[in-house]
Amino acid sequence: MFEIGDDERKVLLCLIHAETPLTVVEDTNLAVNVVVDIMRQLHHYRYIKAIGNNNQVMGNFDVDKIRKTRFQLTAKGFDEISGNSKPISA
Repeated sequence: MFEIGDDERKVLLCLIHAETPLTVVEDTNLAVNVVVDIMRQLHHYRYIKAIGNNNQVMGNFDVDKIRKTRFQLTAKGFDEISGNSKPISA
């Protein structure tokens, strides 16, 4: 299970509108490598989605070009920052 910490929440709050990881770095003052790692995890667990040049959701994105890829919150990500997330019971 992936746990949302303070740094993850900072990143999520920056992605209400589609932004690149470099913009998130500027807004959060976190290191580039930290932001990229957090965004990869958030994407993997479907808290954010990758957005293409034509504003369409990309199913996959080139990890080597992650710094130029734009990301935006999904409904799950929005629920997380709104406090509406429900814990998953085992």
